[in-house]
Amino acid sequence: MRLNLAVLAWRDIQSRRARSWLTVLGVLIGVTAVVALISIGAGVENAVLKQYADIGYDVVLLIPSAGGAHSAPVPSQDSMAAAKETGEKPEPVATVTGVADQSAQVPGASIDPDVLCRRVPAIIDVGQIGTRVLWVTSAGVSGYVRVSALSQGLTQGFSPLLGGYEVSDGRSLDPATADEVILGARAASIRGVEVGQSITIGGGPFTVVGILAPSKGSRGAAAISGDTGQALDTTATAALAGSIGGAGAEIITALANTDDGLFVSYEQAQGMWTNRSMSTMVAVRIRQGVSVVDTVAQINAVLDERGILMAPISTQAIADQVQRTLGMVKTVLASIAAIALVVGAVGMMNTMYTSVLERTRAIGILKSIGAKDRQVLGLFLIDSGLMGLVGGILGLGVGTGLSFIGTSVLARLMGVTSFTPVFTPGLFFGVAGFSLLLGALAGAWPAWHAARLDPVEALASE
Repeated sequence: MRLNLAVLAWRDIQSRRARSWLTVLGVLIGVTAVVALISIGAGVENAVLKQYADIGYDVVLLIPSAGGAHSAPVPSQDSMAAAKETGEKPEPVATVTGVADQSAQVPGASIDPDVLCRRVPAIIDVGQIGTRVLWVTSAGVSGYVRVSALSQGLTQGFSPLLGGYEVSDGRSLDPATADEVILGARAASIRGVEVGQSITIGGGPFTVVGILAPSKGSRGAAAISGDTGQALDTTATAALAGSIGGAGAEIITALANTDDGLFVSYEQAQGMWTNRSMSTMVAVRIRQGVSVVDTVAQINAVLDERGILMAPISTQAIADQVQRTLGMVKTVLASIAAIALVVGAVGMMNTMYTSVLERTRAIGILKSIGAKDRQVLGLFLIDSGLMGLVGGILGLGVGTGLSFIGTSVLARLMGVTSFTPVFTPGLFFGVAGFSLLLGALAGAWPAWHAARLDPVEALASE
């Protein structure tokens, strides 16, 4: 009997094709919106969390706190204009917050890695980053440039923090050799220097020992414009900079794109710049199996004890915060898409009620030949449920295609290739089942109205 009802319901749908397909279209649009927004939202979440996974959830960054921001002398506009004509260094007459080129030593500006490792046994690796804005002269090109000092521990143990630190020409820095510098690809091109040549940094000569390959960020921009076929990618440092803010974000942002950077050895910079402190960030890696929260608390205790104005931030904590935020965004997107489904369900209810009015006489005939109320009810429920299911299946297909198109566009805008929509079996089966249920619910009241019709009155209707 149920099979006969299903066949009869399908014939009824075919007998009013235009109206049925318009009703299916309403469900299709709603399902398409749900599938596209949920899958794209999940793809964004996976892409962002992958950035933190690349760095490592066992990494803690010690960044300058708000109270530890430095003030650095910077030149006036007039002195900068004169410098362009003469090539001489302009006089610094103003100050800005957050730059580390200062003329006075700041006590306790950074933590000694050896002390930190002794006091916090859970730490297994330490890397340091120092940044200063210095006057750089090379091949007739002069100006203030951010110079980053990288410790050997950072380049060896925390390479994902750098947005592309791959030496394409020359060699890496030697901590035992003084006055060496590595230039980013664009910095070397603009300044017209090659490996073996010298440039002046902060009034002292430095030998260029290496030139970096283009960073991931610039390769991404080139791929977007169609200049190269290289893989499009983004760096975890860019994601971290947006999450941390303040002086720490300034340091991390400087490392996110290495093309314009100048890099010296941190070990050598400590000896050369002892009269001035460096804006420093320290990266530490925690032993597996150890609580990150407890370790951060121990690091805080050491910093407070020594009066060091730095704040430890774990990538795990940042990732958890980002995941919570993205979860809320996905919920909002799904709720917005659900509105389209509700509109489709209302349209289906209207279609089914109109169908009941048009088929009142046919319902009377069915009941007069022995059809029971529950069979008439089942006929209309199957009718609306089938339209909901067809709309759901078609919406899955359209939504899947739209998701790939949407992520392709967003990936180009965001500069990533790993950004793809995420589909799960639960999404497919859940959407299909919900579409069937929604269709049945939308037809419940019209079906109940049809089942309650009196057969005599129904046969007498026009």
